[in-house]
Amino acid sequence: MKPTGPLLMLTAFQGLAGGAVLALALMISLAPHDIPAGGREWALGLALAFAALGGVSSFFHMHRIQAAKYVLRRLKTSWLSREALTTGLFGGALALNAVVGLLDHWQGGLFIAITWLAAFAGFIAMFVTAMLYATIPAMLSWHSPLTVLVLLVLGWLSGSEVTLAFAAARGERIATSVLLALIVVAALMKGLQWHFFTLARRRVSAKTGAGLPRGPYRLQDTGTTRPPYRTQTQIYPEMDPGQRILVMAFVLLTLVIVPALGILGWMLDRAAWMMAAAAIVGAIGVFAERWLFFRDATHSSRVWFTDEAHHPSRVATHRFRRPHLRFSRQMES
Repeated sequence: MKPTGPLLMLTAFQGLAGGAVLALALMISLAPHDIPAGGREWALGLALAFAALGGVSSFFHMHRIQAAKYVLRRLKTSWLSREALTTGLFGGALALNAVVGLLDHWQGGLFIAITWLAAFAGFIAMFVTAMLYATIPAMLSWHSPLTVLVLLVLGWLSGSEVTLAFAAARGERIATSVLLALIVVAALMKGLQWHFFTLARRRVSAKTGAGLPRGPYRLQDTGTTRPPYRTQTQIYPEMDPGQRILVMAFVLLTLVIVPALGILGWMLDRAAWMMAAAAIVGAIGVFAERWLFFRDATHSSRVWFTDEAHHPSRVATHRFRRPHLRFSRQMES
């Protein structure tokens, strides 16, 4: 699939915001005296900034901005409508959290309660965004619970690293130990997800078919006035194996190895710059991981629009007869 900037920014910044406010909620509840002066303000400000960047970027993914007023009309059936609602509620909860913090001197019981409310709203927003991708059967690479779990874990990990580095320089060892555990879990999940991506690529070919269970199928995009949407974004040249390995190595380096070394260095020497470096490099790793998540995804309809060297496409000589529509009619009969 062709990666797009708005989707990268939305999924990455939303996770950073959700992880940052969750880390803040845990710190003010379990170790409020370890937070330096101004730490609460910094943590909440970072979460607000990340949420705002992610929310604004999502508008640039729309082909027609004027149609945004209709986005909430399908809440019962559309994960996209639910994503728009939950993302907006998350931003509103963070804004309310900031107002309550100013009025409650950043430490009262009401501020703690609203912080947990914002953390819960962030979890719901991240979960709904992940479900938007995990519930697409035709996108075989994403149609797995791993899509939800990886997005949640990476969001909590990256946001917590940023909060601990820039808002709580005196964080306890237990916090950094939890971060190290999250890094290990994230590494294992990403390895399993990459294996799932490999299986998805093998299932979609001219020899094996579309990889989907048998119909009924229906035509979704006729492409009568312009090229179909799938041929513009979802049907994209497959990644070169060498490029895939390089990007995977970069993701492991920035998402796992460097943050783990930075956190260990901070635990041993109390060098704040090492924790800051771990957080910054970890955030870069999240963007690289999101790029690979979109770029290496395999859509089932690729079998109808691409030719293969060893197994010629079934539609190579009948491109304009829409064989997928003909196949749908056969299934219905």
